[in-house]
Amino acid sequence: MSRRLSWVLAVLVVLGSGAVMAFIGSGDSSARSPVPVPDSAESARVDALRAQFPGGERVPAIVVITRADDSRLGPGDVDAVKRKWPSAQVSDDGAAALAVVPLSADLTGFELGDKVKEIRAAAADGLPTGLRTQVTGGPAFGADIANSFSGANFTLLAVTAAVVALLLIITYRSPVLWLVPLAVIGFADRVAAVLGSAVAQAVGMTPDGSTSGITSVLVFGAGTNYALLLISRYREELGRTADHRDALDIAVRRAGPAIIASNATVVLALLTLIFASSPSVRSLGVQAAAGLIVAAVFVLLVLPALLSLFGKRLFWPFVPRVGAEPLTEGGVWHRIAEAVARRPGRVAAVALAGLALLCLGLLNTPVGLSQTEQFRVQAESVSGYETLADHFPSGLTDPTRVIASTDRTAEVQRAISQTPGVVSVSPAGQSPAGLTQWSVVLDAAPASDQAFETVDALRDSVR
Repeated sequence: MSRRLSWVLAVLVVLGSGAVMAFIGSGDSSARSPVPVPDSAESARVDALRAQFPGGERVPAIVVITRADDSRLGPGDVDAVKRKWPSAQVSDDGAAALAVVPLSADLTGFELGDKVKEIRAAAADGLPTGLRTQVTGGPAFGADIANSFSGANFTLLAVTAAVVALLLIITYRSPVLWLVPLAVIGFADRVAAVLGSAVAQAVGMTPDGSTSGITSVLVFGAGTNYALLLISRYREELGRTADHRDALDIAVRRAGPAIIASNATVVLALLTLIFASSPSVRSLGVQAAAGLIVAAVFVLLVLPALLSLFGKRLFWPFVPRVGAEPLTEGGVWHRIAEAVARRPGRVAAVALAGLALLCLGLLNTPVGLSQTEQFRVQAESVSGYETLADHFPSGLTDPTRVIASTDRTAEVQRAISQTPGVVSVSPAGQSPAGLTQWSVVLDAAPASDQAFETVDALRDSVR
């Protein structure tokens, strides 16, 4: 490959990628919250029907008011709370009060986070000194989850890049070589973020902040792996060929099929996620698969061009010499490779059996997290929930909604109230379409296994 052709190829790829990013745009997927359930799920259908009811376009954030010293609320405290929130409720033990602040159900992601921040900032205004306010409930949990992704992509990108740089420096012991593959993979990551999100949206998926972050990690990890394969082969060929361009051509031809096979295996595995029920998981499969294809294209096309431009001096101070003993001709990994090559069928069978054995643990693996288990650090929505649960039913932070035909009002309300695990039930309005809605408070914490069991029992009871 000539020096001029290397420049032309590198410039064309850079310009083409820049044009793709400029045409498609960066998008706003990083600001979106994950979509956990499909539109066909019963809970999603209920959310859609709620818009027909008075106030259905609103969701409740809950302000929990207690004394900082955990003592009972005094008469002045209760009066101040009632003045600010006339419909506030006081717990039976008199140590806590709660107030409901309605929010637009259309708020998601960082917009929801900003609104909840406003509520938290204003919650203590006008209240006596010594009172503590905490905002919890469904919107608060959603806001804290969205805020946990604020700046996460940059942090994730920086840490991943640092790990990759350290790995390349240790592997090749060169102060300059690591810069070239890292720059290529970094640019590939930006292109993959834009293109992967666009592909996911084009096929009806909903990319979000979590899928974007995971895709970046996969692109850096896989891209580094592909670059190591190519550069290792290139270094080996430099020990046999004096012209670095000839050595690079041979390296690309020899390492290319292995890189393509490795890439195709992972891409096909990721595409199996399109059969998942969760929209976010399906989007991750498409977005990550597109990102890994971009990573392979950059390593096979852009990286060789840059390696050709800089020549052998990239390996300084350990520049390969013709006739030097290849590092791959000895050592434990060479012996392992020879053993695998002698008996590939037997090794494959043993490996598959081992993987199947390890997969048995998945049969009994618990999946899913409750609302309070989704955070690595303490969030106000969690601490507020814990405070509320000490004085009120746990399910009050996120009441369950039941919608049924108005013709069955008495029957359905009786079935709900008789369901084990239900603390209280109250009608929450009727729609013009002849439907009635109930607000049901469960004894269990939202999104816990006990809550799921109660919801299943509720569905069986009202049908």
